[in-house]
Amino acid sequence: MKTFFPFVRCLGSRCVITVCSLSAAFVVSACGVTQPVRVIDQGTSQAAVSLGGPLIPFGGMTVPTPYLNLGLIHGYKDNLTLTGNVHVTMALLKNAAFDVGAATRLVRESNGWPELTAKGQLYFFSDLERLDAVRVFPMVSINASYLLGRSTLLYAGAEQLIQFNKPQYFFTPFAGTQLSLSDRSALQIELKWMTANANSAHGIFRGTGSIGDHGDLGLFFGYTYGLSR
Repeated sequence: MKTFFPFVRCLGSRCVITVCSLSAAFVVSACGVTQPVRVIDQGTSQAAVSLGGPLIPFGGMTVPTPYLNLGLIHGYKDNLTLTGNVHVTMALLKNAAFDVGAATRLVRESNGWPELTAKGQLYFFSDLERLDAVRVFPMVSINASYLLGRSTLLYAGAEQLIQFNKPQYFFTPFAGTQLSLSDRSALQIELKWMTANANSAHGIFRGTGSIGDHGDLGLFFGYTYGLSR
């Protein structure tokens, strides 16, 4: 694991809680693509995969950090979609991490105006060797999405996170596209400027995608597959 960006090296079981305490927003912002972009139909469910993270130098190239999530999206009500993800990369590093959330439509796309969707999430992190060292991080995101043709969804928005331990506010804008591959599956590509309001000129979270010594760019890929009712 020493070939990875320090962000990944420091997610070992002995220091993940320290890392989360020092820069929770960076860790949480690196946790996956925006899902769902829009609410899904009541009673339907989707399996979801997300892979990606901050851009890092690796083998002479610049690649996204391989942070993997597996999740489930469920249309609980007509305008309420529930989500849950297990953070596989963290599990491989002997840490427990998962998130739960709920999304709702604020405004439906109409007359050339985009659809607005809001989502609230709770992220849970814990060192499996110290279950008393649990950290919980709330995050709220809002995105505007526009359907181009029948199969391409363009969207942009922002995530806002409040860190309770050493209280701070972090802001992460994002933009992406969702491409329908079939009636049941879709591919997603998303670019984030993670923790855009935080100085990243120094420290273990400094990466290759910093803009004006603030935040770090991250590239994410997502895939959803519709399950039977």
